[in-house]
This record gives sequence, C-alpha cells and structure tokens, in this order.
Amino acid sequence: MVSYKELISFVWQFMRQQKWIFFLIFFLDCFAWPLDTLLWPYILHLIIDIFTRFDGDRAAAWEALRAPIIGGVCLVIYVETSSRTMCFFLAKALPNLQARIRMKMFGHIQHHSPRYFNERFAGSLANKMTDMTTQIELIIQQLFYPIIPAFSTCILGAVFLWFVNPIFAWLLLAWVAIHIAICLKFTRPCDLYEHRHGEARTTLLGMIVDSFTNNFAVNLFFRFKHEQEAIFPFQREETQTNIVAKLYVEKMRCYLSFFYLIGVVFGMFGTLIYLWLHHQISSGQVVQVFATMWALSMILWSVGASLPVLFQSFGTIKQAYTVMQDPQDSADQEDAKKLTLSSGEIVFDNVSFRYGERNLFVNKHAHIHGGEKVGLVGFTGAGKSTFINLILRFFPLHDGKILIDGQDITQISLESLRRQIALIPQDPILFHRTLRENISYSKPDATEVEIVRAAKLAHCEEFIQNIPGGYEAKVGERGTKLSGGEKQRIAIARALLADAPILILDEATSSLDSVTEKYIQESLDKLMQNRTTIVIAHRLSTLSQMDRILVFDKGRIVEEGTHTSLLSQGGLYAQMWKMQVGGFLPEAPS
Repeated sequence: MVSYKELISFVWQFMRQQKWIFFLIFFLDCFAWPLDTLLWPYILHLIIDIFTRFDGDRAAAWEALRAPIIGGVCLVIYVETSSRTMCFFLAKALPNLQARIRMKMFGHIQHHSPRYFNERFAGSLANKMTDMTTQIELIIQQLFYPIIPAFSTCILGAVFLWFVNPIFAWLLLAWVAIHIAICLKFTRPCDLYEHRHGEARTTLLGMIVDSFTNNFAVNLFFRFKHEQEAIFPFQREETQTNIVAKLYVEKMRCYLSFFYLIGVVFGMFGTLIYLWLHHQISSGQVVQVFATMWALSMILWSVGASLPVLFQSFGTIKQAYTVMQDPQDSADQEDAKKLTLSSGEIVFDNVSFRYGERNLFVNKHAHIHGGEKVGLVGFTGAGKSTFINLILRFFPLHDGKILIDGQDITQISLESLRRQIALIPQDPILFHRTLRENISYSKPDATEVEIVRAAKLAHCEEFIQNIPGGYEAKVGERGTKLSGGEKQRIAIARALLADAPILILDEATSSLDSVTEKYIQESLDKLMQNRTTIVIAHRLSTLSQMDRILVFDKGRIVEEGTHTSLLSQGGLYAQMWKMQVGGFLPEAPS
C-alpha cells in the first residue's frame, strides 16, 4: 500500500522545480479570500452603526461613510487583483507540473522489459498515467480553493469575532474542531473505497482498450455481444465500488448537517440574539457576526465537500502510483559500463532460466564465434526465441551469465547493448507514424540518402512510391495500413539502417512472397558479411548456407553442425528435414 508520505514526496520533487510560483500562489491564497470574507462584514458593521447614529441627520453621514466606502473599493481591487494573479500563476504552473509527472511515469514504464507489458493491459497503464496527472491537478485545486483559505479564514475569523465578544470566537473554534473531526473520521475510509474504485475502473478500461485493439477479430467472428458480456462483470464491479464510495461521502454530509444545525443555527445565532436583546452588542455588530458566521459556514461546508474529494483523489493517485513501485527487471546497474565490441563473440556460461515454474534452460552452455553465421532450429517452444531474448536482455537470468566479447551483459548499459544488435522480428510492430519515421527509428539522425538506400535494399521503394504521400504517409496503428509483407520489409529496412555488428533474424522473410524473398535474401547475405548473425527459421533450406546450426529440443542444444553434417548424422535435424511440409517445419513432431 502506498503511504501518503511517499506520495507527497513524489509530487513535491516536481513542485519544487516551480517552488517560487507555488509559494506566491500560497501567499495570495492565504490572504485574498479570508480578507474578502471577513472585512465585508466588518465594513457592513461600520456602515450600519453610522446609519443608526445619523438616522436623524442622514445628510451629515457622508463624511463618516467615506472611510468604509474607500476601504470597500480598495478591498475589491485587492481581492480581484490577487485572485486573477493567482489564477494566472496556476494556469502556468499546473500544466508544467502535469507534463513533468507524465513524462517521469512514461519513462519509468517504458524501461520495463517486454515481459512486464505482456502481463499487463497497455490501456490500464495509460489510464494510470492519466489518473495521476488529472487527480493531482484536482488535489491542488481543492487545496488552494477552498481548504487552505478556509483554515486561514477560520483563524482570522476567530480574531475578528473576539473583538466583538470572546464567546463568539470560542463557539467558532469549537464548531470548526467538531467539523474537521467529522471530516477526518470519514475521509480515511473514503480513501480506501476510492482506491478500490480506481482499481476496478483501471481494469475495466484496460479490458475496453484490449477489445478495441482486437477489433478485427471481433468483427471477423461477429462477437460484439460476446465482448459486452465479457466486459459486463468488470463494469458491474466498477459501478458497485463507485456507489459505495459516493454513498459514504453522503453519510458524512448528513453528520455535518446535523452539527451545523446545532452549532450555527441554534448555538451561534441564539447567542447573537440573546446578547443583542441585552444591549451587549450593537446592531452593526449583529450584522457583522451574522454575515461572518454565514460566510464561514459556507466555507466550512465547502471544505466538508472538498475533503472527501481530496481523499478520493489521493486514493486514485495512490492506485496510479503503484506503477512507479514496480521494479524494473531490465534496469542498468549503477556502475554499468559501455559495451565495446571487437569480434561479436557470444557465450552462454552455465545459464539457467525459467518461465514461472517451468525450467527452460538449465546450466546452458553455448558459444557463437565472432563473425559466425549460426542458425537456430527446433519445434515451437524449444527455446529459440528465448535464446535471443536473453541475449537482448529482455528477460533477467536466474543463474549463470551471458558474455559478449568477454563482457557480462548484466554489467553493461542496456543502451550500448541494444545499439550493437539489430533484430528483424517475425511479427514487426510499426508505430502509427510516417514511413520515414518507422524506417529511421533505428537511427534517428540518418540522412535522406541513408533512409532511401535502406528502403531500396529492403525492396520498400516498390510499394512506397505507390502510396499517396510516399515516405510521409502514416502506416496506421501497429502498421494496419500495410500488408504483412510490407511491414516486414519496413522492419528489414530499419535493421539495415542500424548497421549493427550483431544481426538477429527471427523468421525475417516468413511474410514475403518467394520472389521478394529471393531479392531480399541477397541483401541480407550482404548484410551478414563480417557480422555475427543468428537466424531462426522454420524453412530449413534458408539455413543451408549457415556456418553452423544449433538444434534445440526442450531448452537443450541436442545437435550442432553444418546443414550437410547434420543431415548425415540422421538425428533430430534430419527428421525435421524429412517432416517439412511445403518447405516449412511443422509446429510439433508428428
């Protein structure tokens, strides 16, 4: 559970960057509203006493009225100037505060490994970022109006009423103490209920975004009603937790209303009438006390309404802040060094890794020489993709170490590691950005000549020239405006542009037609020269030119050698070769 201290410390590190602006806002807030609330009743007190004194000669009252009138005009100018200045400061400070918090959370979440995102809804993570920024703005607004000025108004109000009659000051302080005690008693459970509501709402929105993301499947199988039925239990949970949180707030307001009736209507106003009847206060003082108490009651009622909102917002951002507590399983060590490559040698030294309770690699050893072209084969689930994911440090090892040119990859910076490796995945995911941005993503400072050259080598020019907008055309979310083969060619162009010394191909040409594959394979062959290359392929014929092939079975390397030598051994690789259907390896042995 997130503590208030931890949460306030997190927000303060961003507020501190604008501390003078927030200090000025606080200063203006502490005086503008309290003086506006308390001085007007005092001015009315003076004016009514003047009216009473000059009732027989009203024309002579103008001289006495001059000071209260000038004071009222000055008060209006001061309050309006302070209020507008404070609002301008807030209009500048809040967006900057939200932007810094949003980017901090975005940076923290982005640095998680792929496994983190595989286990969570992207929509839920985005919703938590939104909740954090919007609710922090709401908290600050509630603090600056009405909570902070309300407390300063009550303190100054007690001082003003003391000079009328001390009994009014004591009655006010007693009522304020009871009012705040009731609010604090109820607001803590409000925090808990809103935390539960926030969790339910985030899960619901994650389910909705997941359904939208997979809209093609929903349309394909016409499962609109099924999606509504699947989401309905989450909607019901969100509704129930929302109702519980709101009903608890209304219960608190019932208690506040009861003590308001007793404390203000009967206690304060009863005392006011009694003292006036016994000539202990003037008519002007009656108006001052009445107007002051009426204004203070409205302010405290606003505080009573704001405190639950405040704690509800705290509950929401505490739930949102949990993403900042998730440890980054791929974070660099403090003394991480930059990876320096000489040959690109990769060594698995006694590596153990498991998915949950399933052991995939146990004390695994493997050695890929610098500049060597190595193929990985095996049935689905044999460990091929995990092998390259561990090299990329997508997942943390449970034991052992992986060395690149003698350097432990856990001891080097993740950025320097990824800059030395180019991966062409089987299912490339593109950004909803321009073709130019997607191609140059591996090298943002690439020149136009370099981008076009990579696109030509990957045979992207053939379809880019036929797209309205060319390189400036946007590809749709996840590249949905492009075919599978076109997306694959963009991914290949991106890897070609990276020009990294270590190249990994994970079924890089599986989405291409045979003619395009032939042309691109020629480009890839050139790219592989003088590079350490790892190739995963189900079409075993594409591995015939590899220097060495590693055959995986249930996480173990059971065979290794060239294509010809493995066929002559008559082992698992030879069986796979015979089992190929249409040139492709089946998912599992028959």
